[in-house]
Amino acid sequence: MIRFQKAFAVLISIAVLIIFSIQLDYLFAGRIPQSESLVAVARFFSLVGNGLFLISVCAIIFGIGYRRRNMEIKEAGIRGILSVIVGGVAVHILKAAFERPRIEHGSDAIFHFLQNPSFFDLTGKYNSFPSGHTTVTFAVAYVLSKKFPRLMPLFYLIALLVAASRVYLGSHYPTDTLIGAFLGISVGYLLMTRERIAEKWLIAGLAVLIISVSFFKTGGFLLFDVDEAVFSEASREMVETGDLITPTYNYEPRYDKPILIYWFMSAAFTFFGITEFAARFTSGLFGTLLVLMTFFFIRRNKGNGAALFVSLALLLNLEYFVYTHSAVTDMTLAFFITASVYSFYLAIRENKRLWYMSFWAASALAVLTKGVIGILFPVVIGFLFLFLSKKLSRAKDFLKPSYIAQFLLISVPWFAAEFYVNGWEFFNAFIIKHHFQRYSEVISSHSGPFYYYIIVLLIGFFPWVSMLPTGIYKGYKEKSSKDSDGLYLLTSIWFVFVLIFFSIAKTKLPNYIFPLYPPAAIMAGLVIAEIAGKSPERKKNGIYIMMILAGIIANAIFVLPFIEMKAQIPFNPIFFFELGLIFFIIAVLALVAIFRPMPAMLGIAGMSAVLIIFLRLYALPPVNIFFQKTLYTYSTYARNLGKDGVLATYEINKPSIAFYSQRKVIKIEQRDACNIKEFAKKQKFLLITSPSRYNEVKDYEGLKVIDSTKEYMLLGTEGLPPFQAR
Repeated sequence: MIRFQKAFAVLISIAVLIIFSIQLDYLFAGRIPQSESLVAVARFFSLVGNGLFLISVCAIIFGIGYRRRNMEIKEAGIRGILSVIVGGVAVHILKAAFERPRIEHGSDAIFHFLQNPSFFDLTGKYNSFPSGHTTVTFAVAYVLSKKFPRLMPLFYLIALLVAASRVYLGSHYPTDTLIGAFLGISVGYLLMTRERIAEKWLIAGLAVLIISVSFFKTGGFLLFDVDEAVFSEASREMVETGDLITPTYNYEPRYDKPILIYWFMSAAFTFFGITEFAARFTSGLFGTLLVLMTFFFIRRNKGNGAALFVSLALLLNLEYFVYTHSAVTDMTLAFFITASVYSFYLAIRENKRLWYMSFWAASALAVLTKGVIGILFPVVIGFLFLFLSKKLSRAKDFLKPSYIAQFLLISVPWFAAEFYVNGWEFFNAFIIKHHFQRYSEVISSHSGPFYYYIIVLLIGFFPWVSMLPTGIYKGYKEKSSKDSDGLYLLTSIWFVFVLIFFSIAKTKLPNYIFPLYPPAAIMAGLVIAEIAGKSPERKKNGIYIMMILAGIIANAIFVLPFIEMKAQIPFNPIFFFELGLIFFIIAVLALVAIFRPMPAMLGIAGMSAVLIIFLRLYALPPVNIFFQKTLYTYSTYARNLGKDGVLATYEINKPSIAFYSQRKVIKIEQRDACNIKEFAKKQKFLLITSPSRYNEVKDYEGLKVIDSTKEYMLLGTEGLPPFQAR
């Protein structure tokens, strides 16, 4: 408990420092007064923080130790060099992932990212976070301080001056250097540790991978319509209006989801500004926490090997990547439901009050994220597990009045406040429409056959989906086993229940089933760990399925360029060859896994990462440009309207217009087209519609075509600034 309290105190302290540093970003960015003497001093310390300079210094230290035959000094030099190399590798991975523009290159950087996709920015304009100079300097300072403790103040003073010089010269934001310092100290610690070395390196390496994948270029593309833009605009309006009770979209109450996601997203906008990165930050953060939590949960019950494969299965699939890079509720919901189920399992095994309380607290937060399913899923999954494992008598342990009171204390106040403010309007919209009607009727034309989610899993959870039949079978076998830990049984119940629940629902969307991805990853990871560990219980059926599935997909992709299709977004044939090659390599590695499972499975994980990166770099940008670029250009142009101007849409529903114009949008439908005539009489009026609708509005006096593309058209009145297409 003492270790937990210390770790919690450290995390809170780090969080406070980061929040403070973020505020400094706005205060200091490009605004620090410059003087020739201070610039010269800053450049000197910036040179000191250069990796090659530090390697040279450490090489000299090694040479002194070699000449004096002093092992301590020699080791200080070697470990100092290693700290620069390891720190440099880590920092460049994170730079590639976050892709933060330097201070002077922040404006319209998103168009550079969309039109010039690359894994790493070689120009140095878009790799601000974290600071490489600060990272390697603090890494060396940590190593040398451990070897020469008397000189510790000097080493850290130099490191601080290097960090300050990077901010003073305008090369970095304060947060770049703060995170660089944490990263450098962590690298130094890993190089100097003497206990559980392999385990600590595993956790550190996995943490860097998880963070990099969860935030990989997440701010480098425009918000997609509809859901991303709606959640983002509602959160932006919360920041603007200060109303923390009732979310609004287009300045009208929005009752679709409870409040928690809006609180998180509006907090991100407050800290990071109104950007795409800030909009998606909550999803990336909870995705990172979800995988880390899963790693430590499995490590606690199954060890490091199984925890590694489970974490890789959860992290390296398309669905995880999509929803860590989407400004929607799904990743946050999955985190709280998963935390609740994990707490339930640990409560059953360890019978500690902490886990009972965690179960109810996480369930309450899940309710505040998406409503009734936040409590329905954990309770039903837990009940089915207790029933099938013949432990139903343990259910009463969860029903103590203090636990129920805790759940109600967390979950009820906002609902009570919202009902008090908006009454039955809130009840009818939130409970009736977005719970019962969404489940029993088709909403917004989002329907699908009963097997809809099987197809989603085959694509979204590739390649690990091949291991699920074995995992579910093992769960079934555990039902009658008294010696098992019940983890296969729990995860198979969890997976099957969520799958059936949403397959029955009339409204279907791929994101609905994301809460079953953690149990799917656990089953897949445990099966892989058994295969790789040559367990007597191992079954290789999943490997054969993976090989066949990857081969079929590879061949299908290879033939696509030879099929005549009218594609709205044309891709070069080489794109399909490269994509098919990735799947082909996975099929080959699956074949190798039959004989050499451990290296082959790690190779498949690596190719899964390559697949994700490839699609992010070369598939997403043209799709994003096609669907969103024109709307973004029209919406940002609408900011010229001023307070008295009017922005309207005609027969289109694109919430990104409201987000990027940062103003109320009048939605006009065909039956109300006559209203356009009244708006056109105003001095400043803009109308966004589709070219197919132009004949319906062209005769209104005062409107002229400002710009037109194949998908959208911008019309406006006289007196507006010149329009410049991007």
